[in-house]
Amino acid sequence: MAGLSITSITKKFGETEVLKGVTLDVADGEFVSLVGPSGCGKSTLLRIIAGLEAPSSGSIAIGGADVTGMRAADRNLSMVFQSYALYPHLTVSENIAVPLMMREMTGLQRLPVIGGLMPGGGSQRQRIGAAVSRAAEMLEIGALLDRKPGQLSGGQRQRVALGRALVRDPEAFLLDEPLSNLDAKLRVQTRAEIAELHRRLQATFIYVTHDQVEAMTMSDRIAVMMGGEILQCAAPDIIYEDPEDIRVAEFIGSPKINILPLEHIANGLQLFGRSLNWHLPNEGPQVMQLGLRPEALRLTHKSPLLTGRVAHFENLGSEVFAQIALDGEATRVTLRATPAERQMLGLGAEVGLGFNTASALVFNHAGKRLRKVEACAGMTSEVA
Repeated sequence: MAGLSITSITKKFGETEVLKGVTLDVADGEFVSLVGPSGCGKSTLLRIIAGLEAPSSGSIAIGGADVTGMRAADRNLSMVFQSYALYPHLTVSENIAVPLMMREMTGLQRLPVIGGLMPGGGSQRQRIGAAVSRAAEMLEIGALLDRKPGQLSGGQRQRVALGRALVRDPEAFLLDEPLSNLDAKLRVQTRAEIAELHRRLQATFIYVTHDQVEAMTMSDRIAVMMGGEILQCAAPDIIYEDPEDIRVAEFIGSPKINILPLEHIANGLQLFGRSLNWHLPNEGPQVMQLGLRPEALRLTHKSPLLTGRVAHFENLGSEVFAQIALDGEATRVTLRATPAERQMLGLGAEVGLGFNTASALVFNHAGKRLRKVEACAGMTSEVA
C-alpha cells in the first residue's frame, strides 16, 4: 500500500474548468472521502487519480513516484464503480479472478479448455484460485462463488466488486459512489462492511460520495468539494463542528444548519434587532451570518432571544426535530429536542428559544468563518 499526493490538479473540458488547482495529500492507510454536490468535480478527480482522465495541469504521485503520465493499467490501483461492472456471463469466482488473469496470464493460458495445458497455465490458475478464495472468505461470499451476477442481490454484487478490487493487492482503493444503487438498509450494512474492510487491510482508500452520512461514518478525513475546489479537508468531527466556510457548514449536517442574518453595528452584533454583546473590533458596518446547528438551540421561558410557533415536527423516537416559524420573520429554524420535550412542541405551540454560544458559528459577508467573535471577552456560554 502507498500514500498519494495530488498537486495543483486542473481539468478543463473545452472552456469549462472542472477542477481548479486541487491539492491533497493522502497518507498510507488513510481513508479519505471526497464529498460534495453533483458536478463539483469529485468523480473527475478520482478518474484522474486512476489514470482514466488526463489532467490539464498538475501532478499525481503514488508512493512518492510521479505517475501523471502513466497508463491506468500500470498504476496498480483498484477502482470500484457505481455500476459494479460485473461480467454477467461469468461466475462470481471468475469475475473476481479477471484482473489477476489479465495481469499474470498470457492469452493462450486464459483459454478455457487448453489454457490449463499450456506451460505454467495450471500453476497460475491454482495461485489465482487461492487468491480468489482468500478474498471471498474475507468478504464472506465463499458460498456464492459458483453463482452468476444475475442470481445475486445488490449487496452481494457490491461485495463481488470489492473482491475483484481486493485480489489485485493494489497500492490504493478508489471507490466511486459504490453504494448509490443499494436500498437504505443495505447502504447502512455495506458501509459498515467497507469500514471494517479498511481497518483489516490498513489500506489507502479514496472514496467519492455525495452522501454526507457515508463520508461522516467511514472516513479518517473528509475533503468537501464545491465548484472544482476543496473547501476544507479535516476529520469528520472538525468538518461538522468547526467549518471554515459557510458552504461546508450548510452541506454537512442533517438536518441542515440554521443560518440567520447578523448585523454588525458600532462594533457589536445584532440578531433581529437584539444585541448579542459580541464585538468585532476594526470592522465597518456589514451584514454577517450566524450558523446554529439544531442541537445548539434550546427551549427556554426565561427572556428568550427568539420566539415563534411550531410549524412542523418529526418524532424519531430517540429525538424530535421541530421547525419553528419565527415571530415577525419569514424564517424557520430547526430545533433538535429530546423526547421529554415533545409535549412542548405541539403544532402551533408558542415557544421561546435560546442557544449555546459555544456552538455558534459566525461567518462574514463572503461566507468565511470569523473566529475572533467566539474568542470575545466576557462572552457567556448561553444566550437566552
